[in-house]
This record gives sequence, structure tokens and C-alpha cells, in this order.
Amino acid sequence: MNKQYECAKALIDQKFAIIPLYKESKHNGDSEIIDRDYTLDHLTKPLLNDKGQPMWDVDGNLGINLEKSKLIDIDLENKWSIKFGEKWLDTNTLTLGRERPNGVIETTHYFYLNEDSEDEDNILDKHIAEYRVTGQTVVFGSTKDKETGELLQRTWVNVKLPIADRNLEKKFNKISFSAAIAPHVESGNTGALKLDACLMRYTDWSDDERIEYLFDFYSLVLPNDRDTKLKKMQRVVKANNQKTKNAGYVSYADYIGVEPSQMKKWLGWIGNTPDKDQYKSTPSRRDFLANGIDLKGLMTTDIPPLRYAVNPILPEGLVCIAGRPKAMKSWLMYKLCFCVENGLNFLGHKVEQGNALYLALEDSKRRLKERAFKMGHEKNKNFPTTDIEAPYLGMGLEEDLQKWIDGVSKPKLIVVDTLARVKAAVGFKKGTAYDIDNELLRKLQHLAITNGVCIAFVTHLSKATQDYNFDKITGSVGLQGMTDAMWLIDRGDNSPNASITGRGRDILDFEYAVKWNDETMTYDYMGNKVVIEMNENRKLILDAMKSLKDGGVSEVRPSDVIKYYGEKATSKKGKNISRTMQRMADDFEIQSLPKYGFYSLITPEDLNKNLNHDHF
Repeated sequence: MNKQYECAKALIDQKFAIIPLYKESKHNGDSEIIDRDYTLDHLTKPLLNDKGQPMWDVDGNLGINLEKSKLIDIDLENKWSIKFGEKWLDTNTLTLGRERPNGVIETTHYFYLNEDSEDEDNILDKHIAEYRVTGQTVVFGSTKDKETGELLQRTWVNVKLPIADRNLEKKFNKISFSAAIAPHVESGNTGALKLDACLMRYTDWSDDERIEYLFDFYSLVLPNDRDTKLKKMQRVVKANNQKTKNAGYVSYADYIGVEPSQMKKWLGWIGNTPDKDQYKSTPSRRDFLANGIDLKGLMTTDIPPLRYAVNPILPEGLVCIAGRPKAMKSWLMYKLCFCVENGLNFLGHKVEQGNALYLALEDSKRRLKERAFKMGHEKNKNFPTTDIEAPYLGMGLEEDLQKWIDGVSKPKLIVVDTLARVKAAVGFKKGTAYDIDNELLRKLQHLAITNGVCIAFVTHLSKATQDYNFDKITGSVGLQGMTDAMWLIDRGDNSPNASITGRGRDILDFEYAVKWNDETMTYDYMGNKVVIEMNENRKLILDAMKSLKDGGVSEVRPSDVIKYYGEKATSKKGKNISRTMQRMADDFEIQSLPKYGFYSLITPEDLNKNLNHDHF
């Protein structure tokens, strides 16, 4: 019994289909090589061809029929794919390698279970790696190194039962891409920044995935480079996330010295790259004369009324929720989703109960659990659909949102927290920031309107100060132009007091006073901010006037009250005091004196005098 026979018997015992071959060959002379069921007897008694010659050698090479054995073979063809395979592939499976003259064994084949009965191979570049589910793989005998021409011997590396791997194709694509660019990489500094920019633009990888990939890649390709550090890669990803414009495949191709078309092809293995053809002029898609709106007929057409997630401040359509860091936006958004899911009042308003989706893209599972516990949400309540990961806009997010909408009984609200986490520059994004925002948000708005749901995205305020509050929102005015409503959350430093201001096409402008409650971990609704502030100001004015009167000053000017509180006349508070004292005089809360600009507290005699006045 030779070694070929022993190998074949072991394979057959594991229910694998074998194929006997010629020596130093991947073939035999059998026209039915893939369809025939070979037995151990065939190894000792080869079938004969028409000329009476054996169609394989009794001590030749040996193959596995991949399709009959229900196996996937990851065949690594060059030194780089072999190295990346060792790093990223699960080695706890059946593996095969080749032994070099110096005794070094390289793992070149990884076998996994083909549970889904895949029937098509995936060969991105036959010189790099092959993902094979058809044909046969030689597992015993000699093999020739494609790069050096050396004759090497195949050897089992890990004799284990094959396992399944649902992420296998993604790993294979990543290995192929990495092995393609590795020979051209010389630096982990600017190179990492440009490479990550491509990962951000063309893939749906999370920040953690990008960091892990960059560190793994450069640790293997440039292990001694001073920039090959985990913290370096974290800074790279952070820097790209903060940029409004990032390098694309043309820039990276130029950096490593390959043709842009080649780089575009390689990046297509791990993501979606732009196609210039899509920017060519397209034939007309709509006949406005034939398909336009008949306004005369529209006047007598019944159209469903506008629906609200929170009536009347959160309508269907696209809504922007903006605020500074630490304004408790995420807490408020989770509360909003929870209230919609359970039909609970929110900010003093009635909520239309329905299904809510909360994409907490800046959170972790730990934070979400902590938030729910601190807010006292009972287990018997309905919880919104929640996730901490999502693809980018234009790279699958719209499709995934539509899938959720179609999958629930009453879709009402989707919150994307934050917009920055799903907003990636995809393809050739030429034009202004306004153009880019307009294009991306138009897709979300269309999705919201066509499905009758509210899609609210959270964003931040810029550090710059403008007189008009909504102009503080980070991004272009395209954010404002494409939204149906906007909320602005304004909370001062180290203060529980805050305000929520809203405006939009289908809502009346509002400005609510709210107060952060550390016990319930949410904002308490206080009422109309203008009224609240006026009432507070009136109390402060009366307190100041009483104190001044006790000090001997009975005739008080607004400037006296302003000075009493250490404010400036030109400050916001100072101006409010002046205006409020005039309103208080009109409402007979204080007395306007004949001396212009002076006021006094109202005495009982003054009050009786006013009650008997004709104006009552």
C-alpha cells in the first residue's frame, strides 16, 4: 500500500470524493473526471483509454472533487496571499500546504464546508488567489511554484474536519485586495491615510473594521515601519472621518504607482467603486406634458392628511435634529423612539403609536443597556428596533431601511444618530458641499415621503457663532434645504435648563423650555419658552424692585434692575428686562410713572385706582 492509497482511504473515510491523477499533474485521461465516482480499487486498477493505456498513475497525484465533497477551497497562489491567509483565515479547519527544500511549510489551501451548495467559483485574479467550489484540487503529490518554478511536495498542515464560515467570501476578497496592493506599498504614513480614505468611500466597513484592517495590513507588509502602530491607525481613521473631502482611488493609485483603472478594479473586490459611465447623459425619463400634475383635477382629489410621529411637531418626511455635544441628544432620541413604540406622550404632545427604528451609531451595547435601565424602562414595554451599525448612504442604507419598513406592521419613525456615521463621499463627488448633501439627503427624503414615515437624523452644531441659530448646524445649507422640519437643542454648560426650537414646512414654529431630569434621565417639558422666560423675568424684576425700594429707591429704571443683576444693557438678559418691564406696566403688574422711563411697585391704592379706571 503506497502513500497515495493511504491518503485516498483517509479522504474516503471522511466522505470526500477522490480523483486519481497522473504524476506531477492536475489531470488524468478520463473524460468523465468530474462526474465519475472513483473508488480505492481505481487507484490500484486504473481504467484504460481507447489505446489500452491507464488513464492515471497508481502512485500519481491525488485530487478531491470539490462539488461532490461539498467543499470550498481557498487556494492561495502567491507569497502575499499566503501571508494574509495565515492572518485572516480560520485555521481550525482542513488545511493543505507545500514544503520547500529548506523545510518551511506554507499553507496554501484552506477547505471549508459548502453549506449553501454554491456552484460558481470566484476567481478575482488567478495569480493571487482562487475561491473554488467546482472542479478538483490536488491534495497529494508534487506541485510547481508558479513564481520560482521549484517542484514542491504537498503536505497536510492541519488534519481536521472542515468547518463552515459565513464570512468566507468577504475574507477572500480582503485577502485578494491586500495581496494585490502589498507589493506596491512603501510607507504607512500618508499611504495609510489615503488607503483608509478609499475604505471609507467605497466600503461599508465600520470605523473599528477599518482600524483593524489598517493595523493588520501594515503590521504584515511593513512590520518595522515606525508608523505601524494601532494608535496611528486610530488617528488616521479619525482624521478621515473629520474631513469633508477624502482621497479616492485615483489619488491612491497615483500614490502607489499603478494605473487608476487597476486600482478601481482592486477596490471593487472589497466594495463599490464609481463608474464614469453613469455620469454620461441619459435618455429622458419623464414626459412632463403627459405625466405632469393636473392641478385643476387635484383640487377635487382626496389626499390623505399629513401624518405625525409626534403631533404637531414631528411630521412624516425628513427631519434634522441638531445640538451641541453633551446636549443629551442621544438620550432624547432614544426616549422619542421608546415613546413612539409605546404610544406615550413626548414633550407634552400626543404620539401616534407605531414601530420605531433607532440607529445608535455612536453607541455600544453597554451604553444602550445602561441608558434603558437609567430611564426606568420596564421589560414588559415595547422596545424600538435598535442597531449600532449601518451601511453608508448610497451604499446600502436606503435598501436596508426599506427592508425594515416592509418588515414591520406600522412603520412610524426612523432615527439615524448620527448623520456623520452614514454620510460617506461615494464615487466622483464633484461639486460643492451643498451639492453632495442635496444628493445624499434627497434619497432619504424620498424614502420617508413615499412610505409615510418620519426619518430623523441627528447632527452637531458648529463651533462658529451666528446670529441665526439654525445656521450653527454642521454642514451646508443643503441640510436645511432638504429637510421638512428641523429641531435645535440648545443647552448651556453645567445647566439643566435647555430649549428645543423647531421650524419646518409642515409645522408651526415652536420654542419649548425643557429641563434635564437626572432621576428620569430625560428632559421635562416646561412649556413655551417665551412664556416661561417672561414669567421668570417678571419674578426677577419684582424681586429687584422690592430690594431697591427697601434700599430707598422707589422710582426704578430698567437700567437699575439690569445693574442690580450685574448685567449689561446690551446683553440678551438686559434687553429682556427692558422689554418685560414695559409689558408688566401694560398688564398693571408694576406702575409706569409720569417721569419717562421710570417704574414703581404697585401699591394697594394704585391697584384700586386702576380697577376703577374706565379701561376696565
